[in-house]
Amino acid sequence: CLFFGWKPEGEGTLLQDLTRQSLDIIPVMLVALDARGRITLINKRGCEILGYAEKELIGKDWFETCLPAAVRRQVRGVFDKIMRGEVEAVKYFDNPIVTKTGEERMVSWHNTVLRDDKGKPTGTLSSGLDITERKAAEERLRESEARVRAILETAVDGIITIDEHGIIESFNPAAERMFGYKAEEIVGKSVTLLMPFPYNQEHDGYIREYIETGERKVIGIGREIEAKRKDGTVFPVRLALSEVHVGEHRHFTGIIRDISEEISLRSKTIQAERLAIIGKMAAKVAHEIRNPLSSISLNAELLGEELDGYQCANTREARVLLESMIHEIDRVTALTDEYLQFSRLPHSRPVRGRLQDLLQEVSASVAAQLQHKGVKLTVETSDDLPEVAFDRAQLKRVLLNLIRNAHEAMPKGGELRIATAQSDHAVHVRISDTGVGIPEEDKERIFDPFFTTKDFGTGLGLAVSQQVINEHGGQIHCESEVGKGTTFDIALPLNLKRPGAQK
Repeated sequence: CLFFGWKPEGEGTLLQDLTRQSLDIIPVMLVALDARGRITLINKRGCEILGYAEKELIGKDWFETCLPAAVRRQVRGVFDKIMRGEVEAVKYFDNPIVTKTGEERMVSWHNTVLRDDKGKPTGTLSSGLDITERKAAEERLRESEARVRAILETAVDGIITIDEHGIIESFNPAAERMFGYKAEEIVGKSVTLLMPFPYNQEHDGYIREYIETGERKVIGIGREIEAKRKDGTVFPVRLALSEVHVGEHRHFTGIIRDISEEISLRSKTIQAERLAIIGKMAAKVAHEIRNPLSSISLNAELLGEELDGYQCANTREARVLLESMIHEIDRVTALTDEYLQFSRLPHSRPVRGRLQDLLQEVSASVAAQLQHKGVKLTVETSDDLPEVAFDRAQLKRVLLNLIRNAHEAMPKGGELRIATAQSDHAVHVRISDTGVGIPEEDKERIFDPFFTTKDFGTGLGLAVSQQVINEHGGQIHCESEVGKGTTFDIALPLNLKRPGAQK
């Protein structure tokens, strides 16, 4: 009855006091409105939230006094329709209020329609919980989640979360690209799917041991390991692993970076440094040897001229020995010349051009010699091959070296094929032979300086070839099978990213 403005006779009666005390100890705001939207009752908590004294609010229009202008008209319209019986009241909803100081606060309302004896709406009674701080916290949480989601979606590193049983819980787009799995394919499955042997068998043991002993072998310690893609290929990664506790459960987040290019660059840098040192040593040794060789060669020629004046069996035998000595001197001289050429190898100066023209030029220069040795040469190039940047002289040297190697691998003749191809980012030159092939144990060493399987030679040809291709921003790979032949694949990038490139 208090809600309708009726008071028991005698101010300060026990009933009125109990009613007021009950309203004031309730921790939510209570507001009663009449059919015109005027405030007929508001409790202590309501006054505290709004910043008004009770007497400042009783009889005032709730919508004009306590609602922000942005929602005032809309909420008033709904209230009027409820009072006319046109719509049912919404029991629960959130909307803002405005305090005496102009601050907006968000309130979650529970509403009841008050009715007379005939069921006609006469007003409303609403309890409201101030959820401003909760809403602000929820908004901060949403913003934080959005930031985390943006980081996960735009990160260049793979980010994977697993539980304490090694089951994948999240898998960001970079991880999808890195491993070849879609998130929906891999989430819920064991992280060991992303590991090659023996890591896949050791992983669960690592987690168990860490949980039982607390001994860290990977967590908090970055390390380089191998990972496995969906197609089964294995590649090197750098893994950083962190741990998060949620209640009694542990979760682990791994940040994974594909370091294939980094390792390749590291290897190329080491190779270049080794070649530079070797080049200096080769130049010094060649210079030191060349002068005595020149003297020995000259003296041998003079000795030959002296022998020409004698005609006897002994002189003929001496001449055979002398010619053998001169032949060996020529071989050593050729070696020193090759060392000197290696030490003076200039940096590449690539210029864009038609690779197929160079291939035709090179093949024409070796065709007769190969035919004479019983080697059938086939050249397959495409006229619509895009132009690439290359140093003509240096790439020609690489091609001739590979052709010579192929020819020497077919002492009884065979087939040598030079072909071009195009991939998404490169133009390829493939030189294939049907020779003896390269043993598996030698494949890893063929680009090492001074490594050779021949009876004679410097072992620098492929090392220099790799260095030249590296300077072009490209790659050279070898595939070989003993008894069937060898293929060298040179990949030159369509867009060379190095200062030396010219147009």
